[in-house]
Amino acid sequence: MELSDRKKRILKAIIEDYIASAEPVGSKSIALKPDLNLSSATIRNEMAELEEMGYLEKQHTSSGRIPSPLGYRLYVNELMTQYRLSMQEIYDVKQALNLRMQELDRLISEAGRLISELTNHTAVALSPTAKTSFVRRLDVVPVDAYSFVIVLVTNAGIVHNKLIRLQSPVAEEDVSSLNQSLNHNFSGVALSQITKEQLSALIPAPQGLSALIGEIAVFLNEIADSQKGRNVYLGGASRLLIYPEYHDVEKAQRLLDFISDRRNMTNLKMPDEPETVSITIGPENRAEPLKTASVVYTTYKLGEGVQGVIGIIGPTRMDYAKIEARLRYFSSGLNRLLSELFIDDSDKNKME
Repeated sequence: MELSDRKKRILKAIIEDYIASAEPVGSKSIALKPDLNLSSATIRNEMAELEEMGYLEKQHTSSGRIPSPLGYRLYVNELMTQYRLSMQEIYDVKQALNLRMQELDRLISEAGRLISELTNHTAVALSPTAKTSFVRRLDVVPVDAYSFVIVLVTNAGIVHNKLIRLQSPVAEEDVSSLNQSLNHNFSGVALSQITKEQLSALIPAPQGLSALIGEIAVFLNEIADSQKGRNVYLGGASRLLIYPEYHDVEKAQRLLDFISDRRNMTNLKMPDEPETVSITIGPENRAEPLKTASVVYTTYKLGEGVQGVIGIIGPTRMDYAKIEARLRYFSSGLNRLLSELFIDDSDKNKME
Protein backbone atom coordinates (compact mmCIF):
# COMPACT_ATOMS: atom_id res chain seq x y z
CA MET A 1 0.00 0.00 0.00
CA GLU A 2 1.41 3.37 -1.04
CA LEU A 3 1.60 6.03 1.64
CA SER A 4 -0.31 9.26 1.26
CA ASP A 5 1.58 12.52 1.18
CA ARG A 6 0.26 13.32 4.68
CA LYS A 7 1.50 10.04 6.12
CA LYS A 8 4.91 10.63 4.56
CA ARG A 9 5.14 14.13 6.06
CA ILE A 10 4.16 12.81 9.49
CA LEU A 11 6.61 9.90 9.24
CA LYS A 12 9.41 12.27 8.20
CA ALA A 13 8.69 14.54 11.17
CA ILE A 14 8.64 11.60 13.60
CA ILE A 15 11.93 10.17 12.34
CA GLU A 16 13.73 13.50 12.48
CA ASP A 17 12.34 14.21 15.96
CA TYR A 18 13.46 10.78 17.19
CA ILE A 19 16.90 11.17 15.60
CA ALA A 20 17.36 14.41 17.52
CA SER A 21 15.94 13.32 20.89
CA ALA A 22 16.32 9.51 21.19
CA GLU A 23 12.90 9.58 22.89
CA PRO A 24 9.64 8.02 21.61
CA VAL A 25 7.63 10.63 19.71
CA GLY A 26 4.03 11.47 20.57
CA SER A 27 1.31 13.11 18.50
CA LYS A 28 1.32 16.29 20.59
CA SER A 29 4.95 17.13 19.83
CA ILE A 30 4.40 16.50 16.11
CA ALA A 31 1.25 18.67 16.11
CA LEU A 32 3.34 21.62 17.32
CA LYS A 33 5.34 21.64 14.09
CA PRO A 34 4.04 24.61 12.06
CA ASP A 35 4.72 23.10 8.65
CA LEU A 36 2.32 20.19 9.26
CA ASN A 37 -0.77 22.19 10.35
CA LEU A 38 -2.56 19.06 11.59
CA SER A 39 -4.45 18.33 14.80
CA SER A 40 -3.21 15.91 17.43
CA ALA A 41 -6.17 13.62 16.77
CA THR A 42 -5.40 13.43 13.05
CA ILE A 43 -1.73 12.77 13.71
CA ARG A 44 -2.59 10.12 16.32
CA ASN A 45 -4.77 8.24 13.84
CA GLU A 46 -2.12 8.45 11.13
CA MET A 47 0.54 7.21 13.56
CA ALA A 48 -1.60 4.22 14.46
CA GLU A 49 -1.95 3.35 10.76
CA LEU A 50 1.78 3.83 10.17
CA GLU A 51 2.41 1.41 13.04
CA GLU A 52 0.02 -1.16 11.53
CA MET A 53 1.85 -0.81 8.21
CA GLY A 54 5.20 -1.49 9.87
CA TYR A 55 6.76 1.97 9.56
CA LEU A 56 6.59 2.78 13.29
CA GLU A 57 7.03 0.76 16.45
CA LYS A 58 5.73 1.23 19.98
CA GLN A 59 8.07 0.83 22.93
CA HIS A 60 6.77 -0.51 26.24
CA THR A 61 3.73 1.34 27.59
CA SER A 62 4.73 4.75 26.24
CA SER A 63 2.21 6.42 23.95
CA GLY A 64 5.04 7.55 21.70
CA ARG A 65 6.38 5.76 18.63
CA ILE A 66 9.83 5.15 17.22
CA PRO A 67 10.79 4.44 13.59
CA SER A 68 11.13 0.83 12.46
CA PRO A 69 13.88 -0.29 10.03
CA LEU A 70 11.20 -0.16 7.31
CA GLY A 71 10.45 3.44 8.30
CA TYR A 72 14.12 4.36 8.16
CA ARG A 73 14.41 2.74 4.73
CA LEU A 74 11.53 4.83 3.34
CA TYR A 75 13.09 7.91 4.92
CA VAL A 76 16.47 7.26 3.31
CA ASN A 77 14.97 6.42 -0.08
CA GLU A 78 12.33 9.15 -0.36
CA LEU A 79 11.85 11.50 2.57
CA MET A 80 15.10 12.88 3.87
CA THR A 81 16.09 16.33 2.70
CA GLN A 82 19.57 16.62 1.22
CA TYR A 83 21.80 17.99 3.95
CA ARG A 84 23.82 21.04 3.02
CA LEU A 85 27.17 21.22 4.74
CA SER A 86 27.89 24.50 6.44
CA MET A 87 31.03 26.45 5.60
CA GLN A 88 32.42 25.43 9.00
CA GLU A 89 31.79 21.74 8.28
CA ILE A 90 33.45 22.04 4.88
CA TYR A 91 36.38 23.79 6.53
CA ASP A 92 36.61 21.06 9.20
CA VAL A 93 36.69 18.30 6.58
CA LYS A 94 39.27 20.12 4.47
CA GLN A 95 41.44 20.73 7.52
CA ALA A 96 41.26 17.04 8.40
CA LEU A 97 42.21 16.00 4.88
CA ASN A 98 45.19 18.34 4.84
CA LEU A 99 46.97 16.01 7.28
CA ARG A 100 49.37 14.48 4.80
CA MET A 101 50.79 11.15 5.96
CA GLN A 102 53.58 9.19 4.35
CA GLU A 103 52.33 5.65 4.70
CA LEU A 104 49.07 4.47 3.14
CA ASP A 105 48.09 2.25 6.08
CA ARG A 106 48.59 5.12 8.49
CA LEU A 107 46.60 7.43 6.22
CA ILE A 108 43.62 5.05 6.00
CA SER A 109 43.69 4.48 9.75
CA GLU A 110 43.78 8.23 10.29
CA ALA A 111 40.93 8.69 7.80
CA GLY A 112 38.79 6.31 9.87
CA ARG A 113 39.56 8.26 13.04
CA LEU A 114 38.72 11.55 11.36
CA ILE A 115 35.40 10.43 9.91
CA SER A 116 34.52 9.12 13.37
CA GLU A 117 35.17 12.58 14.81
CA LEU A 118 33.23 14.31 12.04
CA THR A 119 30.15 12.06 12.41
CA ASN A 120 30.38 11.13 16.11
CA HIS A 121 29.97 7.46 15.18
CA THR A 122 32.26 4.44 15.14
CA ALA A 123 34.07 4.35 11.81
CA VAL A 124 35.41 1.42 9.85
CA ALA A 125 37.91 1.63 7.00
CA LEU A 126 39.13 -1.18 4.76
CA SER A 127 42.49 -0.95 3.05
CA PRO A 128 42.38 -0.75 -0.75
CA THR A 129 42.64 -3.82 -2.90
CA ALA A 130 42.71 -4.59 -6.59
CA LYS A 131 41.61 -7.67 -8.48
CA THR A 132 45.06 -7.76 -10.08
CA SER A 133 48.20 -5.69 -9.57
CA PHE A 134 50.52 -5.14 -12.51
CA VAL A 135 54.12 -4.04 -12.71
CA ARG A 136 54.58 -0.52 -13.94
CA ARG A 137 58.22 -0.20 -12.98
CA LEU A 138 60.66 -2.62 -11.34
CA ASP A 139 64.20 -1.55 -10.48
CA VAL A 140 67.12 -2.60 -8.33
CA VAL A 141 69.03 0.28 -6.76
CA PRO A 142 72.58 -0.49 -5.54
CA VAL A 143 73.53 0.68 -2.06
CA ASP A 144 76.94 -0.96 -2.22
CA ALA A 145 78.35 -4.07 -3.91
CA TYR A 146 76.44 -6.35 -1.50
CA SER A 147 73.30 -4.34 -0.61
CA PHE A 148 70.41 -3.34 -2.84
CA VAL A 149 66.94 -1.83 -2.67
CA ILE A 150 64.30 -3.47 -4.87
CA VAL A 151 61.68 -0.90 -5.91
CA LEU A 152 58.31 -1.86 -7.39
CA VAL A 153 55.73 0.61 -8.70
CA THR A 154 52.33 -0.99 -9.41
CA ASN A 155 49.62 0.05 -11.84
CA ALA A 156 47.88 1.77 -8.90
CA GLY A 157 50.90 4.01 -8.38
CA ILE A 158 51.78 2.36 -5.05
CA VAL A 159 55.50 2.08 -4.36
CA HIS A 160 56.86 -0.99 -2.56
CA ASN A 161 60.50 -1.43 -1.63
CA LYS A 162 62.74 -3.86 0.20
CA LEU A 163 66.36 -3.68 1.32
CA ILE A 164 68.33 -6.90 0.75
CA ARG A 165 71.93 -7.97 1.35
CA LEU A 166 73.69 -10.69 -0.66
CA GLN A 167 76.59 -12.97 0.20
CA SER A 168 78.39 -12.21 -3.10
CA PRO A 169 78.99 -8.81 -4.75
CA VAL A 170 77.21 -7.72 -7.95
CA ALA A 171 78.72 -5.25 -10.40
CA GLU A 172 76.80 -2.06 -11.17
CA GLU A 173 76.84 -2.76 -14.92
CA ASP A 174 75.15 -6.13 -14.28
CA VAL A 175 72.47 -4.42 -12.20
CA SER A 176 71.92 -1.84 -14.93
CA SER A 177 71.46 -4.57 -17.56
CA LEU A 178 69.09 -6.44 -15.25
CA ASN A 179 66.93 -3.32 -14.73
CA GLN A 180 66.58 -2.81 -18.47
CA SER A 181 65.60 -6.42 -18.97
CA LEU A 182 63.15 -6.42 -16.05
CA ASN A 183 61.21 -3.43 -17.36
CA HIS A 184 61.32 -4.55 -20.97
CA ASN A 185 59.91 -7.99 -20.15
CA PHE A 186 57.62 -7.44 -17.16
CA SER A 187 56.12 -3.96 -17.48
CA GLY A 188 52.35 -4.50 -17.56
CA VAL A 189 52.56 -8.10 -16.33
CA ALA A 190 50.52 -9.24 -13.30
CA LEU A 191 52.59 -9.85 -10.17
CA SER A 192 50.97 -13.24 -9.66
CA GLN A 193 52.17 -14.40 -13.09
CA ILE A 194 55.87 -13.69 -12.56
CA THR A 195 57.91 -16.73 -11.53
CA LYS A 196 61.50 -17.19 -10.44
CA GLU A 197 62.11 -19.27 -13.56
CA GLN A 198 60.93 -16.43 -15.81
CA LEU A 199 63.20 -13.99 -14.02
CA SER A 200 66.18 -16.35 -14.14
CA ALA A 201 65.75 -16.80 -17.89
CA LEU A 202 66.33 -13.09 -18.51
CA ILE A 203 70.12 -12.97 -18.35
CA PRO A 204 72.78 -15.69 -18.28
CA ALA A 205 74.08 -14.50 -14.95
CA PRO A 206 76.99 -15.02 -12.58
CA GLN A 207 76.19 -16.45 -9.14
CA GLY A 208 75.76 -13.06 -7.48
CA LEU A 209 73.17 -11.84 -9.98
CA SER A 210 71.35 -15.15 -9.77
CA ALA A 211 70.96 -14.65 -6.02
CA LEU A 212 69.65 -11.13 -6.66
CA ILE A 213 67.06 -12.46 -9.09
CA GLY A 214 65.98 -14.97 -6.45
CA GLU A 215 65.43 -12.12 -3.98
CA ILE A 216 63.36 -10.22 -6.57
CA ALA A 217 61.13 -13.27 -7.05
CA VAL A 218 60.60 -13.59 -3.28
CA PHE A 219 59.81 -9.87 -3.03
CA LEU A 220 57.20 -9.97 -5.82
CA ASN A 221 55.56 -13.04 -4.26
CA GLU A 222 55.39 -11.29 -0.88
CA ILE A 223 53.65 -8.26 -2.43
CA ALA A 224 51.21 -10.45 -4.38
CA ASP A 225 50.33 -12.43 -1.23
CA SER A 226 49.89 -9.31 0.89
CA GLN A 227 47.30 -7.96 -1.53
CA LYS A 228 45.04 -10.98 -1.11
CA GLY A 229 43.98 -9.76 2.32
CA ARG A 230 42.60 -6.42 3.49
CA ASN A 231 43.29 -4.59 6.71
CA VAL A 232 40.38 -3.29 8.79
CA TYR A 233 40.76 -0.10 10.83
CA LEU A 234 38.31 1.01 13.51
CA GLY A 235 38.01 4.65 14.52
CA GLY A 236 36.21 5.89 17.62
CA ALA A 237 35.07 2.46 18.81
CA SER A 238 34.09 3.88 22.21
CA ARG A 239 31.66 6.31 20.55
CA LEU A 240 29.23 3.42 20.22
CA LEU A 241 28.71 3.53 23.98
CA ILE A 242 27.40 7.12 24.00
CA TYR A 243 24.15 6.04 22.31
CA PRO A 244 21.30 4.72 24.50
CA GLU A 245 20.90 1.75 22.16
CA TYR A 246 24.33 0.47 23.24
CA HIS A 247 24.34 1.21 26.94
CA ASP A 248 24.22 -2.58 27.26
CA VAL A 249 27.99 -3.14 27.23
CA GLU A 250 27.68 -6.79 26.18
CA LYS A 251 25.57 -5.82 23.17
CA ALA A 252 28.11 -3.16 22.20
CA GLN A 253 31.01 -5.57 22.68
CA ARG A 254 29.43 -8.18 20.40
CA LEU A 255 29.10 -5.60 17.65
CA LEU A 256 32.64 -4.29 18.14
CA ASP A 257 34.06 -7.82 18.13
CA PHE A 258 32.26 -8.53 14.87
CA ILE A 259 33.37 -5.41 13.02
CA SER A 260 36.94 -5.79 14.29
CA ASP A 261 37.27 -9.13 12.48
CA ARG A 262 38.72 -8.64 9.00
CA ARG A 263 36.91 -11.73 7.69
CA ASN A 264 33.55 -10.17 8.52
CA MET A 265 34.02 -6.66 7.18
CA THR A 266 35.75 -7.59 3.94
CA ASN A 267 32.43 -9.06 2.76
CA LEU A 268 30.90 -5.59 2.45
CA LYS A 269 29.47 -5.20 -1.03
CA MET A 270 31.07 -2.41 -3.02
CA PRO A 271 28.58 0.29 -4.13
CA ASP A 272 27.50 -0.26 -7.72
CA GLU A 273 28.43 3.26 -8.79
CA PRO A 274 31.61 5.16 -7.82
CA GLU A 275 31.24 7.97 -5.29
CA THR A 276 27.86 6.69 -4.10
CA VAL A 277 26.97 6.07 -0.46
CA SER A 278 25.41 2.74 0.52
CA ILE A 279 23.11 2.51 3.53
CA THR A 280 22.03 -0.81 5.05
CA ILE A 281 19.55 -0.58 7.90
CA GLY A 282 19.06 -3.12 10.69
CA PRO A 283 17.67 -6.40 9.33
CA GLU A 284 18.92 -5.53 5.84
CA ASN A 285 22.35 -6.56 7.11
CA ARG A 286 22.90 -10.29 6.67
CA ALA A 287 25.13 -10.78 9.69
CA GLU A 288 23.28 -11.24 12.97
CA PRO A 289 25.40 -8.77 15.03
CA LEU A 290 24.59 -6.03 12.50
CA LYS A 291 20.81 -6.55 12.49
CA THR A 292 20.31 -3.91 15.19
CA ALA A 293 22.70 -1.44 13.54
CA SER A 294 22.99 0.61 10.40
CA VAL A 295 26.05 0.74 8.15
CA VAL A 296 26.70 3.81 5.99
CA TYR A 297 29.70 3.45 3.73
CA THR A 298 31.30 4.43 0.45
CA THR A 299 34.45 3.66 -1.50
CA TYR A 300 37.66 5.56 -2.00
CA LYS A 301 40.00 4.87 -4.90
CA LEU A 302 43.72 4.54 -5.30
CA GLY A 303 44.51 4.33 -8.97
CA GLU A 304 42.79 2.36 -11.68
CA GLY A 305 40.70 -0.54 -10.38
CA VAL A 306 41.92 -0.19 -6.77
CA GLN A 307 39.27 0.58 -4.16
CA GLY A 308 38.92 0.68 -0.42
CA VAL A 309 35.90 1.18 1.83
CA ILE A 310 35.22 3.76 4.52
CA GLY A 311 32.07 4.34 6.53
CA ILE A 312 30.38 4.38 9.91
CA ILE A 313 28.43 1.91 12.02
CA GLY A 314 25.89 2.87 14.63
CA PRO A 315 22.32 2.53 15.84
CA THR A 316 19.48 2.68 13.34
CA ARG A 317 18.56 5.97 14.95
CA MET A 318 21.04 8.19 13.18
CA ASP A 319 20.94 11.37 11.13
CA TYR A 320 21.26 9.65 7.78
CA ALA A 321 21.09 12.84 5.71
CA LYS A 322 23.91 14.56 7.59
CA ILE A 323 26.09 11.46 7.72
CA GLU A 324 25.61 10.72 4.03
CA ALA A 325 26.57 14.29 3.10
CA ARG A 326 29.65 14.32 5.31
CA LEU A 327 30.80 10.89 4.19
CA ARG A 328 30.32 11.75 0.51
CA TYR A 329 32.28 14.99 0.86
CA PHE A 330 34.99 13.32 2.95
CA SER A 331 35.41 10.50 0.41
CA SER A 332 35.75 13.00 -2.42
CA GLY A 333 38.47 14.84 -0.53
CA LEU A 334 40.20 11.59 0.43
CA ASN A 335 40.31 10.57 -3.24
CA ARG A 336 42.00 13.86 -4.13
CA LEU A 337 44.51 13.49 -1.30
CA LEU A 338 45.39 9.92 -2.29
CA SER A 339 45.88 10.94 -5.90
CA GLU A 340 48.31 13.65 -4.80
CA LEU A 341 50.29 11.37 -2.48
CA PHE A 342 50.38 8.07 -4.33
CA ILE A 343 49.46 8.54 -8.00
CA ASP A 344 51.55 10.17 -10.68
CA ASP A 345 50.31 12.56 -13.39
CA SER A 346 49.62 9.84 -15.98
CA ASP A 347 47.23 8.09 -13.60
CA LYS A 348 45.53 11.34 -12.67
CA ASN A 349 44.75 11.92 -16.33
CA LYS A 350 43.17 8.45 -16.54
CA MET A 351 41.03 9.10 -13.46
CA GLU A 352 39.68 12.44 -14.68
